Amino acid sequence: MVAQPGLLTFNTVITKLNAGQQIFSNTVITPDLEAAKKACEGQDFIWIEMQHSTLTWRETQQLIKVVAEAGCIPFVRVPSANVGDILKACDAGALGVVVPMVESVEEARHAVLYSKYPIGDRDNPNAKPWGRRSSGQNQAKSLWGDGYPTNANNNILVMIQIENPAGAGNIDNILNEVEGIDIVMIASNDFGMFAGDRDGSPSYNAREKVVRDSVLAHGKILAGPSSWRDRPGYMLFQGPKTAKTTGYEKN
Repeated sequence: MVAQPGLLTFNTVITKLNAGQQIFSNTVITPDLEAAKKACEGQDFIWIEMQHSTLTWRETQQLIKVVAEAGCIPFVRVPSANVGDILKACDAGALGVVVPMVESVEEARHAVLYSKYPIGDRDNPNAKPWGRRSSGQNQAKSLWGDGYPTNANNNILVMIQIENPAGAGNIDNILNEVEGIDIVMIASNDFGMFAGDRDGSPSYNAREKVVRDSVLAHGKILAGPSSWRDRPGYMLFQGPKTAKTTGYEKN
């Protein structure tokens, strides 16, 4: 995974993935803090939904705080791969940034650049800086400790979602060209809707295999809906472990 030796890891999703564990979640789409706290029970991370909700950034910041204090890891699905949304998610304390509808190298590169500080390897002055995230007064340090600025790059997971044929067809190019992507998720419903097919059809299955094979060949974490938890290669899921293996998925 992403964690580097000698640096502090406070993102427990990383440690669990490194231990070979499958990772599950609940999704939060409302500003109800008590509901968010309850949603953390038994889950590895919470998917805070900003693409398909009316959550404000103030509400999202409060949700991140509640999730972190409940001992769960907050992920935020931002509306798109733009600098403002990604910076706000990271500054609020998200340890997972989920970028939807990725189909180009540029979108994937932005997902990484704006999630990471421009800090190279302190033991190697010739190392290339990570990204273009600017510093500022934010909630993240209060949630994750004084070591946050130095260790943030090592703890923030970058997830891109592949949702249409263009993204599926470009996945090898994306992963060859962009360093720093940790997780690739197949958004199962849109993956079929945009192509005019559905899970189980030959065309859908062939396209899923293209993405799956590329992600695993590049050593990235493969993600999907929790109904896919028994499919080979999948390690991280939108949905709880107890979810049914058929039916509507929220991705």
